[in-house]
Amino acid sequence: MDLTLQKSFGKLDIKFEKNSLKKLYQEGASKAIMPISYTKFKELVLVNTSGGMTSGDNYSNEFNLSGSDICITTQAAEKIYSGFGEPAKLKIDIDLKKSNLLWLPQELILFNQCNFSRRINVNIKNNSNLIMSETTVYGRTSMGEAVETGYFSDIWKIFFEGKLVHVEASGFDGNISNFLNNRTTFNNNYAVNTILSVGKIFYEKIKNLNIKKFENEEVKIAISEWDNKILIRSIGKNSYYLKFAITRLLSYILDNELPKVWNS
Repeated sequence: MDLTLQKSFGKLDIKFEKNSLKKLYQEGASKAIMPISYTKFKELVLVNTSGGMTSGDNYSNEFNLSGSDICITTQAAEKIYSGFGEPAKLKIDIDLKKSNLLWLPQELILFNQCNFSRRINVNIKNNSNLIMSETTVYGRTSMGEAVETGYFSDIWKIFFEGKLVHVEASGFDGNISNFLNNRTTFNNNYAVNTILSVGKIFYEKIKNLNIKKFENEEVKIAISEWDNKILIRSIGKNSYYLKFAITRLLSYILDNELPKVWNS
């Protein structure tokens, strides 16, 4: 009897021109829907019908925006389950021309013995603007779950007018719990968020933030700014406290234009 598990795959190729959908290609477990939106940014909601990712799964998403204002989010948190062998892979390529993109997926939840590699490449051209928010959760602590070991590799590369202007790289291979519990690293915090703003559209508003008013007793936030880029990092005891703080922060930055699925 062949006990080989069926691997999941998905592919999206989506193009917008002047806020109109010009191309929608979807394959495998990857789907995209567009709910009715009455805000400046049209919403595109990504759906993984497989319910999560594990070793050997392979997904790729490509988004091309020209003269458009788009908010891309996910229907639910993406779960990365335990697995061995070849890592689950997710590759995301984004191309912006005279466009504004809000990249606001829901949380990425890592389970114990996760095995996952993600690559995000963004090309920003012709006075486009980008806000990215990504949250990674190391185990659902409220359910008594803990991430002790695993493999996680996450690299973002942001290009502005053809020049590499920002790289984010994080990851683990082996013992994760020591890193999460060490006072010099995560200090017993299990959820982290990064918000990156590139371009001018939100620059002044974010630059003048009083970041302390968005913190709470379980979440700490820091901000840095250089060359028309702003980076905000937040860390929390669990996803509940962190999401509460990040929702308040993004609501202020975006004038309450958050994706509807964030409230569902």
